[in-house]
Amino acid sequence: MFIVWKSKNHFIAILSALLILVAAAGTCSAAEIIVHKGESIQAVVDNANEGDTIIVEPGTYNEGVTLSTNNLVIVSRSGNPEDTIIQGNGFYLTQGTQGIAIRGFTLKGTGISYGIYLEEYTNCIIEKNKIMNYATGIDSNIYSTYTINNNEISNCESGIYVGECRFDATISNNRISNCGTGINVGDLGYPQIENNMITNNDRGIALMYEGGATIVGNTINHNKNCGLYDNGDRGSTIYNNYFNNSVNVIFGDYHNSPNKWNTTRTTGKNIIGGPYIEGNYWAKPDGTGFSQTHYDVNGDGIAKETVRFNEKEIDYAALVHPKPVKHEQPEETPTETPTETPTETPTETPTETPTETPTKTPTKTPTETPTETPTETPTKTPTETPTETPTETPTEEVPSEKTDDTGSSSSGGRSHRSSSGGGSTGGSPEPQKNVEFKDTAQVFIPNEKPVYFNFTNNVTVVDYISFTSKRTVGKTTAIVENLKNRSESVSDSPEGVVYKFFNVWVGNGGYGDSDKILNATISFKVQKSWIQENDIDPSSIVLHKHDDKKKEWIKLPVSLAIEDDQFLHFIANVPGYSFFVITGTKDELNATAIDAQAAITSNESDNASNITSNADKPKLPGFGIIGGIICLLCILLYRIKER
Repeated sequence: MFIVWKSKNHFIAILSALLILVAAAGTCSAAEIIVHKGESIQAVVDNANEGDTIIVEPGTYNEGVTLSTNNLVIVSRSGNPEDTIIQGNGFYLTQGTQGIAIRGFTLKGTGISYGIYLEEYTNCIIEKNKIMNYATGIDSNIYSTYTINNNEISNCESGIYVGECRFDATISNNRISNCGTGINVGDLGYPQIENNMITNNDRGIALMYEGGATIVGNTINHNKNCGLYDNGDRGSTIYNNYFNNSVNVIFGDYHNSPNKWNTTRTTGKNIIGGPYIEGNYWAKPDGTGFSQTHYDVNGDGIAKETVRFNEKEIDYAALVHPKPVKHEQPEETPTETPTETPTETPTETPTETPTETPTKTPTKTPTETPTETPTETPTKTPTETPTETPTETPTEEVPSEKTDDTGSSSSGGRSHRSSSGGGSTGGSPEPQKNVEFKDTAQVFIPNEKPVYFNFTNNVTVVDYISFTSKRTVGKTTAIVENLKNRSESVSDSPEGVVYKFFNVWVGNGGYGDSDKILNATISFKVQKSWIQENDIDPSSIVLHKHDDKKKEWIKLPVSLAIEDDQFLHFIANVPGYSFFVITGTKDELNATAIDAQAAITSNESDNASNITSNADKPKLPGFGIIGGIICLLCILLYRIKER
């Protein structure tokens, strides 16, 4: 019995020792190492062990970092990319490096090389970084697996390049802008591209050669050349995306296998807030996209017509909004006509009645009725056919796209009132009498994911707003208001020539102008005709936001995103949403040149008139005769002298 008890004690002691050793080993392999400002990140990485976490203090580090130890986590201490900056080639993952996580850095390049480079057979998570000014922001090689999530990538030739990835590769919730190509898929790459904001690039997404992708839930906006360039020989799956580009899709010569533009209809909120997920939303910045000119007729949010690029490339279930409510238009017409006609007829003279009635009736009809009533379709279809056919494929555009039926006004949108009529502004403090046009959008706001409110009615200066929420808010409405004059809640105006005052409201209780949101942006447009008529220098256009606490205007720089026939479209980072105004400055050099030319023209005109007037004046008689007599007298005197 004693021997058995002693053996058990030995066994327990040995087991305890082993557990202590395992715990100690685990503790050693999960060390946290601090990189202080002024120290080398690379030096710490070189001395790190597998499983370590490297925490980098705020500061600017002028170096590239090579990672070759597995299971390293390298993060900024603050988690804020703005205060932890690496200037140079960023991070390089050597072949076969596994389990790397990179979070919370700003990577700044010089227009060459890479921000993060993944060699063959690497595996990593890259999230919450800002990457800018590289040839390629994130460059992946063959057989790499990765998650690229919630990064901001800008001013690169390629934002993200996807190489041959036969395993899991996910690109999600990123904001990619001002690049040559936002996401470039080549070789045998086939990533999952989902919920990204891809805007203001030359091309949004490019599928090249053997490359393809599953493309779902992305907002692909205002890309100059096209939203999607498909030159791949593998069919991709593309649905529930929001396309809004002058040209949404271009197919290259290498493209062969058709894409799937739909998925099986699924109940759930789609990218425009409709009840089913199935196809894509097709818009254009000028308001003539398929989904802007076709409507939901039975409440399912799906168009009855198809979007055809060619005989093989067809979106059978394009997303659309319900047709704008039209009962308000008839209400306005009968109330206005009888009130004005009888009041004016008896009070004014008979000559006034014919002049008044025709002017009001035609102006009202083309401006408001086409957008509200179904009678628009037969008149608009033929106008669209010749203009749209060469831009995108005839099968998509001819039967479906319509030209802007009412032209434009200085509001930056079509000349019709919002459907709000004279009712409540719905969460806006602005008196309705000062609201010129209004538009609304509603989306579900999740936690720490970018959301986009796209204002598709094209009635205000705002194209869209986007931001990331720090918490889940749920279904939320955003309101944009073009104002007739400066907001009544603001006491002064900023410097410059005012283009338009407008308001943006998100949710209730000041949520949209609080510290509860991050990475807030506004995309807005300015009419070219206003710029020309007022001699405005386009580079001087800025956005001002009113600081309600300090009672002053804050000037916000803007960048030109895209240009179409009528508008310049700009994008600006904003500290929140409330009262805004767009201004510009007169082009003094151009104005001086015009004044100088006018002065020269005036002088030339004066000189010409003087010459003409002198030529027309009659000459005084007698001077010619007197001169002749004097000559004759001189000759006579000369001859007398010779004698």
